[in-house]
Amino acid sequence: MQDNSKDSAPPALSGPSKLRRNARNFVEALTARLSELESVAKEAKSYNVFTPSGYAGFKTLFNRFRELSEEFQLLSQLAEDSLTKCDWTDRQNAGEYKELEVYFRRLQVPMLHAMITTNLRLLRVWDDRLRQGEGLPLGSRELFVETVRLIYNARLQLLRPRYIELLDDAAIQDAERADRLLRTLIRNAPGLFDFDIGHISSDHAAGDDDEFLQHCSETFRL
Repeated sequence: MQDNSKDSAPPALSGPSKLRRNARNFVEALTARLSELESVAKEAKSYNVFTPSGYAGFKTLFNRFRELSEEFQLLSQLAEDSLTKCDWTDRQNAGEYKELEVYFRRLQVPMLHAMITTNLRLLRVWDDRLRQGEGLPLGSRELFVETVRLIYNARLQLLRPRYIELLDDAAIQDAERADRLLRTLIRNAPGLFDFDIGHISSDHAAGDDDEFLQHCSETFRL
């Protein structure tokens, strides 16, 4: 990734401010989560074929990846809230706040990219099976719903204006690939979308893609 600062420590903040301490603690926790998340993502992308035992192993790994992703997103929100509440008019510390905020933003890009590439791998495996006329493993529906939720959330966050200057071509291309592949799966396996968690149905899969994406956004509140 371009300008990836996860290998260095976040800038030190001086002073006893609780908000400042919280912001630093949250960003430090994000750094640790990112390392673990990228390790799990790398392992997940090694799966090529879902045998019964292989699928069970992948599901366990995917659930861990999902937990890490949710923890990272929660910590990100807490860190962002803390930084927003810091006193940016404090001339003595404004430079340190800015430095920490930049570091925080640079942590987001590799994390969101890891979320996209891991889910992209899962979507590719399913797409290959459908192209070969094979059925999807038992329990695919549950993981597919989570894949939709994670990948849409990651894409929306990654493409926020504040991150554009930090993106490299690989991150942008993977986001576009995930979108195209998901649309293909929607067309080829509309039954995956007959879940009772909202008003998405197979009618949307067979109809207009943009309308379906809107329903995804509303259902998952992304």
